Amino acid sequence: MSLEIRRTAADIADLSVNQSNRQIDFRYSRLKKAVDAAGSNLVIAPKAQVAPSTLSSYLNGGEWKLSVVEKIARACGVSLQWLLFGDDEASSLPVAGNDNTALIDYYDIAASAGFGTSCEDAPMPQKVAVSRDFLRSDLGLAPAHTIMLQVSGDSMEPTMRTGDKVIVDTSRRQLLDGIHVLVMNGALLVKRLATSSTGIRIISDNERYPSEEAEITRFRWGQPDGDDAITVIGRVAYRLQAMS
Repeated sequence: MSLEIRRTAADIADLSVNQSNRQIDFRYSRLKKAVDAAGSNLVIAPKAQVAPSTLSSYLNGGEWKLSVVEKIARACGVSLQWLLFGDDEASSLPVAGNDNTALIDYYDIAASAGFGTSCEDAPMPQKVAVSRDFLRSDLGLAPAHTIMLQVSGDSMEPTMRTGDKVIVDTSRRQLLDGIHVLVMNGALLVKRLATSSTGIRIISDNERYPSEEAEITRFRWGQPDGDDAITVIGRVAYRLQAMS
């Protein structure tokens, strides 16, 4: 990998000093953007051959070691120059059209792991870049049938916590076992579903929340229309754990 770094050795001798707090904050922000765009810290750490705890420390403001940051930059597909200093824009984040980059819809609305969040005024989705290999090879997902949103509430603890982001497979399935995002009584929920002899159980992993059961005829895939149906948005395929 050829790198042209237009800084003196003194500038990078100790990456924890000789920079303003503002510049350091931007550096951590760039690292987070790069890691998120390339598939999450759980994907980048093994790809960069660094310990997950090290990458987490770097994301949370820990002191950076230049040789390690170079490997992380390479794994994310960005230049070390951009990651450290914010210039060299041509080599910043992966863009649509790269062979290993896919754009999926990100909805800036929380699926409630609790008693429900109204989804009547759901915003239009934004596009986020993820690794195509990660989606297809690791998760078996097609980008066209994949969305991302956030989790809020404690009813799915310890499996999921507030601030976690989930990658959701919206392709239709016959079985409704596993964690799903669904709309029920106008609320966007994330719950575990399990088939029973009489219907579908809607389960919270947190034992403080009661489970309930609904007839299988109430479940359907598609867009909610306000009636008594329980609309399944998709199955949760992956969780991106919040840093705090």
